[in-house]
Amino acid sequence: MLQLQHQPVADGAIPMTEAEICEKVLGQRSGYVKGLGFGPKPVSFSKSRCLSSEHEVELGNKLIETQLLVETQQQQLKTQQDRIDELEAPIRNQNQQQQQQFEEIMRHLQSSQRSS
Repeated sequence: MLQLQHQPVADGAIPMTEAEICEKVLGQRSGYVKGLGFGPKPVSFSKSRCLSSEHEVELGNKLIETQLLVETQQQQLKTQQDRIDELEAPIRNQNQQQQQQFEEIMRHLQSSQRSS
């Protein structure tokens, strides 16, 4: 293989690619991945089906895990929103009281200006 790779190339000729050299030295064999050269043999159908099944189980477990996480976070969010509502209620009441007091003061000022 190395001899073929290092052979001088005639002027204008195209040097052989690595895949062509491999094919010339090793010959063509079934099991090689066509178009990908002389790399690893493809995974058998039964093995790929087994790997696919394992992958589906793993994805299913991750889906369940993610759904539980989402449920937990939704419950936490609802609890936090309820707490926010509890804390805002007294503030709203206080704002209403202050608004009423302000309006009463403004009416008193307006009436005192008219009488002067």
